[in-house]
Amino acid sequence: MKLLIERLFLLATYQLTSGHMLRMTALFPWMLSWPRLRWGKRVDDYDVILTCNYSPWSRYSGGGQKSVHMLAGEMARQGLSVAAVYSKAPWERIAPHADTEYAVHWAGFFALCPGISSPLRFLNGILFYFKVRSLSSCKTIIHGNGDEASLLWLVRDKRKFIYSNRYPEFPAFLSGRDWTRKRTWLAVFLREPRFVAMAMGLRNADTVTLTSAYSLAEVSKAFGLDPAGLATVPNGVDPLFLALPMEPQPGRGVLFFGRLTRAKGADLALEGYARLPAALRAAHPLRIIGSGPICAALQARAESLGLSQVEFPGWKSGGELARLIVSSAAICLPSREESFGNAVVEALALGRTLVSTRCGSIPEVAGSWASLADSQDPMEMAARLEVALRGERPLMDRCRQRESIRSSYSWSRTAIRFRAIYFPVRISKPKRMNGMIGHTLGVG
Repeated sequence: MKLLIERLFLLATYQLTSGHMLRMTALFPWMLSWPRLRWGKRVDDYDVILTCNYSPWSRYSGGGQKSVHMLAGEMARQGLSVAAVYSKAPWERIAPHADTEYAVHWAGFFALCPGISSPLRFLNGILFYFKVRSLSSCKTIIHGNGDEASLLWLVRDKRKFIYSNRYPEFPAFLSGRDWTRKRTWLAVFLREPRFVAMAMGLRNADTVTLTSAYSLAEVSKAFGLDPAGLATVPNGVDPLFLALPMEPQPGRGVLFFGRLTRAKGADLALEGYARLPAALRAAHPLRIIGSGPICAALQARAESLGLSQVEFPGWKSGGELARLIVSSAAICLPSREESFGNAVVEALALGRTLVSTRCGSIPEVAGSWASLADSQDPMEMAARLEVALRGERPLMDRCRQRESIRSSYSWSRTAIRFRAIYFPVRISKPKRMNGMIGHTLGVG
């Protein structure tokens, strides 16, 4: 019955979008160029194909895209043949960086202007299926990272299908549902189709991995999965944040960086900062680094509060962002939801004082190194910011913090843990050979 429902869902998506697909493919034949690619000469047989909606170079790029990019690059450096399939509209001009160490391929995107709230994004799974099917072989590990991987388990030429959840939190209406019943699939599809797409990938994967114990509990509760069958593989730290020398001076100012959405808590950082003593605000300006849908509202709120010390420099990344972090007195990242927290470990890896919240995976990932406030309490956020700005942590304490994060989170370690899932070692039963008893080892 489950297979029948999944086949009906696939048929329905084709029916609902057939006219749209025909118009798109008539204008842009490359979107369904999979028959030519599949039956023509294959350029390469990939060990691993990773998939992710959008790309690290897209107008919208968050932690998921960065994580896939980092993982693909590290596995390529470890000697695997790696490709990543990202999505974009056919008319978008997006070019990977010249130093990208893995092969980049593109699937289409069901939107005129792809964004985080594109209503037909859940249908991208169809286009990813065609693209990945054209690239995969019987030795290929297919590794999905979101709702784009809804149909990748149907690819026949593959070695294994891995699904990594990078979605931060799931709504309450998913909890306690029986996913073995067809009415559950229908009810969720009518309310939020992308969760049906995610369920199809999660419930059909050979292995499901999560970035934290918190995320593992959330996924098992939302999609009815057995927690004992799930694996936790945390993200790593961008090597740029490990290579930059730690600044011995205490620094100046408060820094928020990330996407400007309510989930990331930039508004809470602003409200907490507004409640600091005036003298402390004068000595430590607030810089809000990033872009997103609430940027204009934040600027208007800062102006209405008379906060002339608040700056909005726009989006920064890489080495420029790392230098801003090490020059700040305190980093404020008051997220309301996190499945891991790339920004959290990046700030801690640079030895800076971090003020964050007790939400999602943050207490688990940050450990005792961060000062955590309630995500609904600007007064507690202000109090913790004041302590961070007035206190001077010993350099040795910040060095211990940095080394703790460096030893716990690295992309090389993450890649090795995934390789153990991709290619597990088999130990055979004991055999007697020339009078001696021994084991044979096999990979896969």
